[in-house]
Amino acid sequence: MEKVSKYELMFIRFTWIFIMVFVAHIVVCDIGMQSGQNTYPGTVIKLSFFLLIPLVNIAKYFLVRNNLFFRKKVYHTVRLVEVPLILSVIVFSGTGEWGYVMLMFLILVTSFYAEKKFSFAMVGYAFLWNIILKYLFPFPLDKNGFAALFESPKDIIDMFSIYIGFFLFAVFCWMLYKDNYENEQQNKKLFMEIANKYEQLSAAQQEIKSQNDKLKECNSKLEEANKKFMTSLAELFTLQQITQAISSIFDVRELLKSVNDIIIGVMGVSSSTIILYDENKGRLKVHTTNITNRKELIILNDNINCQKLLDALQKGEPILENFVDMEEYPFVEGRGIHSLLCVPLITKAKKFGLVLIEHKYFNAFDDNNLRLLNIIGQQVGIAMENVELYQRMHEMATIDSLTGIYNRLYFQERLREEFANAKKENYDLSLAIMDIDHFKRFNDTFGHLFGDKVLKHIAHLMKKSLRSGDIIARYGGEEFVILLPRTSVKEAYDKVERLRNIVAKTMIKDELVEASVTVSFGVSSYPEFANTESELLKTADNALYDAKESGRNCVRIPR
Repeated sequence: MEKVSKYELMFIRFTWIFIMVFVAHIVVCDIGMQSGQNTYPGTVIKLSFFLLIPLVNIAKYFLVRNNLFFRKKVYHTVRLVEVPLILSVIVFSGTGEWGYVMLMFLILVTSFYAEKKFSFAMVGYAFLWNIILKYLFPFPLDKNGFAALFESPKDIIDMFSIYIGFFLFAVFCWMLYKDNYENEQQNKKLFMEIANKYEQLSAAQQEIKSQNDKLKECNSKLEEANKKFMTSLAELFTLQQITQAISSIFDVRELLKSVNDIIIGVMGVSSSTIILYDENKGRLKVHTTNITNRKELIILNDNINCQKLLDALQKGEPILENFVDMEEYPFVEGRGIHSLLCVPLITKAKKFGLVLIEHKYFNAFDDNNLRLLNIIGQQVGIAMENVELYQRMHEMATIDSLTGIYNRLYFQERLREEFANAKKENYDLSLAIMDIDHFKRFNDTFGHLFGDKVLKHIAHLMKKSLRSGDIIARYGGEEFVILLPRTSVKEAYDKVERLRNIVAKTMIKDELVEASVTVSFGVSSYPEFANTESELLKTADNALYDAKESGRNCVRIPR
């Protein structure tokens, strides 16, 4: 109905345009162009019809807006009044056949709403009124009086054309109505199909409801079994996660953070803290915790070395407290903790610390929680022992045991990485090779132990003088190599020249032996002197050879 109302309002607006156009036509043609002639009676008659059309238009607008227009009797009455009014304006204004567009628009709007019979009746009704007004009614008035019935054969042909137009338009309206009717029938059929589907769906829904009632009974029986299963599954998942962390994480800080997150997720506690033990100081220290409140962290850190926790670590025994006494556990004071569970992180070889979980509720933990956390503690203790072992092995593989700086193998790996980055990011990469001048004399004169002291001393000076980002390694025997990322050859030259002066001014002492030492450097840089890793090493080595040929104790770059 909204769509039909929309069309009707559109027609009302179109009618106002029609009125204004024809009023203008009357004013221009009857009053303006025929001024001085006796057109007054005819003009008055024409204008009287125009007074009726606005009144009908206003009344129709009121009826549409108040949902009264589409009542059958009201609708038919208004339509029967509109047709003769519009035809009267068309016939008496003398506008010609194009004025019939307004009438055709009215019939078209009617076909969107009214039934087929009424639409065709409207066409016949219009035919009848057209004949009455044009040929039988004693109007229109022309300038000389009443017009003749037919002034010429052309009038007959024109009227016949109008009749044919009305007939064709009637056929068009009928086809439009038929199409709308077929659509309505299809819609009704579709509605019936949807109604049947809805009934089937309702029956299926009732069947599903019956099945659900049966399932609820089965589910209630399964819930209890599921609770036990989920507990076991949670334990298995926790152990699996910790095992995965143990096998893939070799950094203590990262490992303990990952374990702490797992504990919080599985145990559902208010807070979880991993505490490490410093054997040298004999004290506990908070390492990892999810507590973020600054005040609570201060209380925890200041009071973590309570006797209860120290005894638990030394004896290797867990603590389960569901009614916490603040005098025995001072680190809970003011934090609202009423239950806690603590297990030691120990292996046969070492006591690493404790895992402490806390809850704000009383009686929050049971023996199952203790058993699970105890298993976690054992796994974490083994993981920390593995991490320490891995770190020692990594140091042995990458650190020169005599000088404490990187060895040649590690340097080769870093050179590949840094060279690839330098090419990718387009920055300078410099490399310096250093050789201790006449090192063989130190060994022959003062012995190998003093020679080792010289190597240690120079390595110490290099670490102290260069940037943390510079990579220093023992390249072999008395040779050292320095990799300087994002450093041009000039900057590298200045750095190693400064280092050469520092070494030359240093005296090395060992009990009764005292000696000075000098060094020679060869410096090269990418991309100025080399395009590959091997070229970078080779050009630096050639520059070192040039330094030795030049008398040693100097720095040279490729020529």
